[in-house]
Amino acid sequence: MNRFFLLLGLGMCTLATAQFPYSASVFEETYTPLTNPVGLGIDVGWDDPEVEIPLPFEVSIGEDDDIVTVLQISGTGEMLMGLSASAALNILWPISLDVMDIGAVEIEEESHIQYEVTGTSPNRILKVEWDEVGLYEEISELGTTTMRLSFQTWLYENGNIIEYRFGPNTMGDGSLDSEFLTSGLILDFDYDYYSGLFYTASGDPAVPEWSLTDDFYAWYYGNQMLNGVPENGTVYRFGPATNIAESSSDEHAILSLYPNPADGQCWMENQHNDLLTVTLWDAQGRSVSEVQLNQGQRVTLDVTSWESGFYAVQALQKDGSVHMQRLIIR
Repeated sequence: MNRFFLLLGLGMCTLATAQFPYSASVFEETYTPLTNPVGLGIDVGWDDPEVEIPLPFEVSIGEDDDIVTVLQISGTGEMLMGLSASAALNILWPISLDVMDIGAVEIEEESHIQYEVTGTSPNRILKVEWDEVGLYEEISELGTTTMRLSFQTWLYENGNIIEYRFGPNTMGDGSLDSEFLTSGLILDFDYDYYSGLFYTASGDPAVPEWSLTDDFYAWYYGNQMLNGVPENGTVYRFGPATNIAESSSDEHAILSLYPNPADGQCWMENQHNDLLTVTLWDAQGRSVSEVQLNQGQRVTLDVTSWESGFYAVQALQKDGSVHMQRLIIR
């Protein structure tokens, strides 16, 4: 029941590949359950629920100017479908498992799909959580709920950032019988032809390989899947890959980068009045450096061995605000 054809119930043509607006990175951070979640009114015992999530701020998935008008949980309960003003369908797919409420067989327990909005405008985060969900295959075939997992999807109001945050799970090595296990994004999906841009993870879930294709059949039948469910504390982040604002020379920039372009060494200086977590990604979306800078702190970054090209630089404030810059390595 968790095969892609059954997940979406859809119908493939060739799509001209546009510039993909995201690159993925992976890091670890303690998983925190939502503290004040809002329920979605889904009946106990749910399977394959379809319910809309209220949008507390303008959400864009894909191109920055393509605002989502409807955000809906769909598929087999683990997808977020974002329909934009231009009628583009963009799919957030934290993990390709057919999830179900353990309350279907447990008397005193149940699973929840819920959401919460944190922060203040313009730096709010919409957090959608699947809490202690079970798997349809086990519940329907065995009537047990030994395999459970929790995960969240975060949508940032500022910075066009998407994150999948994975919590505790009881999958166990070899206990998950799934022929189709991945995580990623599908942009500009066409219900009639299976066309779109598929950006998905495979291999070791702790250090996955990310591939991008517009060929559905090559992707689906290529058997490039994850080897397991990401461990507790794993975060998959999708940040802007192109058109990154180059603000290092801006007098209002909270992070100073110089020289830029750099060759050999680059200095980073926190010009903000609080702690900054600075992460740099290469053109393939791989995290190449992460450092925390206190107010006024300056560090030297040795880029001697780095390949020439553009690097995305994210400065994350404690309140969740995200500032993006671009570093050029000669």
